[in-house]
Amino acid sequence: MVALAAAAGATDLLALTVLGGAFASIVTGNLVTLGFGVGTAEPSRIVPVAIAVTAYGLGVLLWRLLPATVTVPLLAELGLLAVLAGGLIADPGAGARRVLLAVAALAMGGQSVVGLRLRASTTYMTGALATALAGDLRKAGPALVPLMSLVAGAAATAALANVATWAAAVVPAVLVAVAAGCLRTPAGDTPPPRGSRATDTAAHPSGSR
Repeated sequence: MVALAAAAGATDLLALTVLGGAFASIVTGNLVTLGFGVGTAEPSRIVPVAIAVTAYGLGVLLWRLLPATVTVPLLAELGLLAVLAGGLIADPGAGARRVLLAVAALAMGGQSVVGLRLRASTTYMTGALATALAGDLRKAGPALVPLMSLVAGAAATAALANVATWAAAVVPAVLVAVAAGCLRTPAGDTPPPRGSRATDTAAHPSGSR
């Protein structure tokens, strides 16, 4: 879960700073920006967030159709993040950046479904923070780990971007590859938790971080 949360932070950092100013997975933040763009009649704000929110939702819907395990969905996400890395390394133009934003958001929508199957928040953190602080503060540490991982992923990506663009571009894919390897059991895929209804539940796009 640490690697997936860090991957979300890295992907959002790239989406926000390189791909047009929209988040790949923070849907609530995107919706606020959408409202701002509509209220001020600024298409330059509306288009990126509309792309990101639509692609995220599509990712949730598509990943629900994948096998009810975590390895296959994570490998599908890894494929998209590899495309994202390759596109960023190629120094894309404005049009290509919008396509890559959709790819990034699609991957994060898929990762949200994986998180639901594991009963862990890896892309939307507002609820995780509220849960940690509303309960016994002495036991809040584990609940805060995904939040710290999110920040660490974003920070590492930003630091690498100042050194080598290609290195920052591959961070999300590397982290998801690590997660896929860790979540794979000797017998095959790690199944969703017993009684999980993740395949029948949307990934709470309106309740994102």
